[in-house]
Amino acid sequence: MIKVIDNLLDNTDFKKLSDFILSKEFPWFFLEDKVHKGDGHFQMCHNFFLSGAPQSRFVKILDPFITKLNIGKVIRIKANITFKKEKNIETGMHTDVKLKNNEKFKTAVYYCNNNNGSTLFENGKRIYSKENRAVIFDGDQLHCGVDCTDVSRRVVINFNYIEKKDAW
Repeated sequence: MIKVIDNLLDNTDFKKLSDFILSKEFPWFFLEDKVHKGDGHFQMCHNFFLSGAPQSRFVKILDPFITKLNIGKVIRIKANITFKKEKNIETGMHTDVKLKNNEKFKTAVYYCNNNNGSTLFENGKRIYSKENRAVIFDGDQLHCGVDCTDVSRRVVINFNYIEKKDAW
């Protein structure tokens, strides 16, 4: 199941988040590979949580998402930024993480800015990047990011989590 939610955050929370994450002050870190080692695609990222543990001093900016996405247990949360390309390049199909014992989890992609990039699913469904939109799906569903061609950058936050009802 693929669920799209427009205007996920209220205007105040959205403005606070976007003003910060799209600012020149927000720290980004270079990744030479996007999906697989040696894939020829690079991006910048900011890890908020890895393996359920906070990695960033900016995790509080994510507080509004905990309720909105029904997050019970965080697995990983990271922001990604890719840059304008000549054409809409699709990266490799993948799942973000694998859990022990094939534990079920959700993935949400939150779009921080408007652009003609997208998230493409193995079944051909495409969700376009629209600011304050989230697409939520089962974490084992193959998907890929698609770069933008119309603005300087595409910024998303990827959430991997166990829903509250499943967490305890």
